[in-house]
Formats: sequence, structure tokens, C-alpha cells
Amino acid sequence: MNAPARSLAPLSTLDAPMGGQIGYRVFGSEGDWLVLIHGWCGNAEHWNAIAPELARDRRVLAVSHPGFGGMLPPPPEGQTIRAMGAAVAHLLDHLGIEGATLIGHSMGGPIVTEVAIIAPDRVKALIGLDTLTDRDYYGRVPHDELVRRHQEFAADYAGRMRAMIDIIVHPSTDEAMRQAITDDMIASAPASFALDVKDDLFAWDAEERWPLVACPAVMLNSTWVARLADPKPMDCFSRTDVVEYDSGHFPMIEAPAMIVEKLRTCLATLVYP
Repeated sequence: MNAPARSLAPLSTLDAPMGGQIGYRVFGSEGDWLVLIHGWCGNAEHWNAIAPELARDRRVLAVSHPGFGGMLPPPPEGQTIRAMGAAVAHLLDHLGIEGATLIGHSMGGPIVTEVAIIAPDRVKALIGLDTLTDRDYYGRVPHDELVRRHQEFAADYAGRMRAMIDIIVHPSTDEAMRQAITDDMIASAPASFALDVKDDLFAWDAEERWPLVACPAVMLNSTWVARLADPKPMDCFSRTDVVEYDSGHFPMIEAPAMIVEKLRTCLATLVYP
């Protein structure tokens, strides 16, 4: 699923503002910055198939959030979407990065939203990758439903993870890749930590936070996953363009060449109109 480890430099690490460590890897040596933000139970390695290609004409920063992908976990107060956004903003400040385009996959969508709110001078534009527009995930889930989802997932963590993957990958994605994605996500963080973070994701409210974003943005969303979304749109995205792609929830793994071209098209129209 990922590029061979021997071909990549190990992740560098930085202490996060609310505890734990954020990991990062840089691809490319010149050009504008593109920052790749993974989703729930992901890590920086999820981008290995596309980061070198994107770095042909820009600098690319891929991160692993505190507590994921082998990074030192934060205390409970740091296990939130806002805390992860603050960690990314801190990393941008540490590296002196300004005017970056942030790509947030899945849970990374809320995280890049928080970065754009708290560090607007460091963010030029946002691209949401299969994220944000489904109110069933990003529109503040009621507490009782949040508890139900937590308990259901915790009862059979590995089984629920694989079932979730089977629903959101494209039908053409083969068994080996499905299992590799599942195994990687299970290994990315302890179940209890991961589910606590997922609770905060479900409590996060796009309708409250998205209107605070001032930079240009576009959503690049899967037509396959869209079949699962709540049909009622969120008004906060009424002025945000949604571009579709034909693959599953993990296009950087399932269809890397396709999503690179889609991302380049979005960058050309969003950042360099």
C-alpha cells in the first residue's frame, strides 16, 4: 500500500502544543507548499504513492498527527480536532511556511479548517478530499448517537474497521488492498485513543466552524462515497465548489494517478486562477 520505507527519509518530529508529537516528512526542494493532512487512523505514509509526484513542481509536507502512526500521544485535552489543528499550525510556524495549500482527507478536512481559522496568514487555500459536506459526520452528531457509535465500534474494533473499509472503498478495489488499508488503520493508534478522537470528530460542527474560514476552498469528493451521505446539504457549503472523482474514500491509495491529476486541476483553478 505504501512506498518502500527504504526510499523515504524517516519522519521528523516536533512536540505538539497540547502534548504528544506531530511527525512530518518533506518532499521536494522548491516551489509553493502543499500540506497533506491524513484522516482518522491514518498517518503520513498514506500519501507515499502521490507525494513524490506532487513534489515535482512544489514542496510537499506530509504529517502524522499526535498519537497516530507511531507518534507520541497527547493527554485527553489534546485528543481533539482543534488540538490537531493547533499542532499543524505550530508545525507550519516551526518550518516558516506561509501561503500553503492544505489538503485534508476525511478527518483531515475539519483539521485543515481549524488551521485556516487559527493561522490564516500561513494558509493560501484549502482542498477537502472526500470530507466535510456530509452532515452525518461533520454536522455535530447528537450525544446519544455519538455514544451508540462508540460502543458499537468498540465491541468489535477490528471487525467494524474492516466493515467500514468495505463500505467506503470503490467496488473495484481488490481484497489485498482492502485488507492492507484495514491493517494499517488498526495499527495506526490504540483503539481506545482512536475512538476518543473519533468522538470529538463527531462532536465537531462544520456549520459553526466553516463560516470562519476566509481563504478559497474546494471539495474533491468521491461519487461512490456520496451515496452514503445525508441528502440534506449544509448551508455553510452553499458557496463552496464540489468537484467529483470516481474512486473510493482513499483515492491516494486506490487510484493515485487519477487523484494527482484531479488535485493538479483543483490547484490550477483554486490557487492559480
